[in-house]
Amino acid sequence: MTSLERLGTPPNLIEEPALRSFGKYAPRGTFARQSEWERLAVAQHNGLPTRCLDWTGSPLIATHFATVERSHYTADGAVWCVDSTLVRDHFLPKEMGAALCDAHAWIYDVRMLDREFPQLSDFDATDRSSGDVLLFLEPPSIDARIENQFGILSLMNGPSKSHDAYLRQCSREERNLVRRIIIDRRAKPEIRDMLDQNNITERMLFPGLPGLCDWLRRYYGPA
Repeated sequence: MTSLERLGTPPNLIEEPALRSFGKYAPRGTFARQSEWERLAVAQHNGLPTRCLDWTGSPLIATHFATVERSHYTADGAVWCVDSTLVRDHFLPKEMGAALCDAHAWIYDVRMLDREFPQLSDFDATDRSSGDVLLFLEPPSIDARIENQFGILSLMNGPSKSHDAYLRQCSREERNLVRRIIIDRRAKPEIRDMLDQNNITERMLFPGLPGLCDWLRRYYGPA
């Protein structure tokens, strides 16, 4: 579920005013361009409830987030994987898939979406001709955290639309579209050590003093 779904108020009613208020009250210089897509990506990155889901292009970073929470050490972990190439080639409207292929891109970026859908409402309007659409977006590298985490966002063409329902439906056509990798709870300590040895830690993924402190708190905490 997206953070907007989890908020509990009707997404269709609050998404637009929330994003508008975010743009209004954000400090000067927050945005590099007049773009609804950039505003959406920056809002998601900073914790505003949005229609987006966070992903990473790195399996090691995904494994970090599946093993790092001490409160869940006694439970199995899971890494969810979606084949974005299959999404592009089989489930995007033809013109959108062709635009990506013409640009030699595997997912969209903000500039491409600004050209194709100047407003978020233009993207939502694809529902009338194409039904449900899910796309992946590479957010702008506004800080080192996005860069280091190899961050990727996904979103549907409507604030109330469910990633879960859409991916379940598409998986009936393409069985390899979604996979779930289970990490046995007994393997977590060894995997955690391997990740730390490869510098996949809070110190790298959350640059700055808070990330450093999170890493040290975990590293020197109880075994």
